[in-house]
Amino acid sequence: METNGGSAPQAPLDDPLEPGARPHVRLEDLVRAGEPLTAKLARRTAPGVLYERGPEAGYLRCTACAHRCVLSPGRAGACGVRFEQDGELRVPFGYVARHYVRSVETNTIFHVRPGALSLTFGMFGCDLRCPYCQNWKVSQALREPGSDGEPIDISAADLVEVAVQAGCEVLASAYNEPMITAEWARAVFTEARRRGLVTALISDGNTTPEALEYMRPVADVFRVDLKGWSADQYRTLGGRVEPVLAAIGEARRLGYWVEVVTLVVPGFNDKPDGLRALGAEIARVDPDIPWHLNAFYPRYKMRDLATTDPAFLVDVAGVAYARGMKYVYVSNVADRVRELSHTRCPACYEVVVRRFNYETQEVLLSGGACPSCGTRVPGLWGPSAA
Repeated sequence: METNGGSAPQAPLDDPLEPGARPHVRLEDLVRAGEPLTAKLARRTAPGVLYERGPEAGYLRCTACAHRCVLSPGRAGACGVRFEQDGELRVPFGYVARHYVRSVETNTIFHVRPGALSLTFGMFGCDLRCPYCQNWKVSQALREPGSDGEPIDISAADLVEVAVQAGCEVLASAYNEPMITAEWARAVFTEARRRGLVTALISDGNTTPEALEYMRPVADVFRVDLKGWSADQYRTLGGRVEPVLAAIGEARRLGYWVEVVTLVVPGFNDKPDGLRALGAEIARVDPDIPWHLNAFYPRYKMRDLATTDPAFLVDVAGVAYARGMKYVYVSNVADRVRELSHTRCPACYEVVVRRFNYETQEVLLSGGACPSCGTRVPGLWGPSAA
């Protein structure tokens, strides 16, 4: 993909400086040290794929997320990182905001290569504005003056090489919304697939059928955050619930391995009836979809709220099981609710994957099935368990 750096609206800039050290300070170095993040990101772009021509000449309609922003000349969409320039869509490309090597379970994915390492990377910007975002310094960097960080230039091949050298089996796009950077994710995932890695999108689900289809040839996993059940809740976050529910069903239809996470925030989305409704929606798509009920911890703009009561999450999980869901987890209070971190056979209830604190301790699956009764347990388990 051609990556001649785009420019921020009305402000064309030169290519980024090559890394390396000169003993003196150059004037252009000082200028760029103080340039806004939007300008730095505008130079790290490529022509976009996920768009269509808009209703008027010179206008584009972006199809990466469910906002489907119509971009007038020189303007960016709601995410702040996809913008029109000279008749084409420019999209993020060729950098990361952060990347870490950790266990795959830290991405709240439990049915994919348990115990394996995952390289997880992200970029700047997001299509939602969740006031409790754990990664707000990356996702909300264009909206928040308190954000920090610099784009780190890297090629898709070099990023995947980092994962391979670290012994990773999984490569995940996360921290911000991967679908607004889908063209970059596809380039990275294409290389990752070539090197034999499993690929995962850690998404807010506010996406489109076009984006899901675009990513499917190179993406194995769609791990989606289902943040609430009402229009008012999603309006607070800057989105709508309907596209998220539709994306879960569409991803499953396309053959992604799907897992769903709901962060239960006191006073925001902790009504039992609403959570039961979410469980029913997931089960309607496929009762084999794992549902993770995560406890909220105070952060970002919700530092004054209490942490979610683990006992409440246990109650919700029990109801979800009773209504037909087969794999319900309480993932981030393992010291209090350890039993709900394990994967159990849905037929005989024996533990088939034992976990603690986002770490897999024991994989007991045999050929992807329960060793006690032979019931198949769905997932992308890998050679050791499949």
